[in-house]
Amino acid sequence: MKKVAFVFLLLLISFGVADKLSARSLKSTEEKFEVDNHQEYSIKQAIELAYPSALKWDGNAHLLHAVNIDLEDNNEKFIGSKGKKYWNISFGVPDTNKFFLVTIYKGEIERINDVTNIDDSPYPEKEFIALEDIHYDSHQLLKKALKLGIVKPGKDWAKGYSFMIRKDSQTNVPLLFVIGWNKEQTEMRSAVFSASTGEYVKPDL
Repeated sequence: MKKVAFVFLLLLISFGVADKLSARSLKSTEEKFEVDNHQEYSIKQAIELAYPSALKWDGNAHLLHAVNIDLEDNNEKFIGSKGKKYWNISFGVPDTNKFFLVTIYKGEIERINDVTNIDDSPYPEKEFIALEDIHYDSHQLLKKALKLGIVKPGKDWAKGYSFMIRKDSQTNVPLLFVIGWNKEQTEMRSAVFSASTGEYVKPDL
């Protein structure tokens, strides 16, 4: 899963220090996940909150990916058991290079930015995630990841558990990554699931 960890790190670097970003109602057949007292949001809640700003930016906006960023409070030990405080939610317009970033902190939209780069290639439609295809949330799939024993909570950097969702354009499956560390805290690891079926996706060896 080194490739997955690399992708996650790349997203953290590219989004975490970039301009920060703000939904259309995201319906789910799953149980409602309530925000806890620490204002940690699940990945679906973060997407739901961000979507109205994206649609205001462009009525044809679609979800590209979402990732939490490691800007949490240092005195909290196991952040991410229910959700995350900081999220970057990215949107685009299919077959164009238009790109929009929403940053959420403690359940509020902290910043929104059009970060379109005219030199970027257009984003193909197959890379976008349809909201109706997301049937499983981050906290639900974390439970499955813990049962599998794949990830442990981070103690220093990327504390607790982290989450990312993106589309596998080859299989047309929206993938939700539960990211943590090995027992020794020396290497990032991830458990990958289909956000549509909740099925564990075994890594390619």
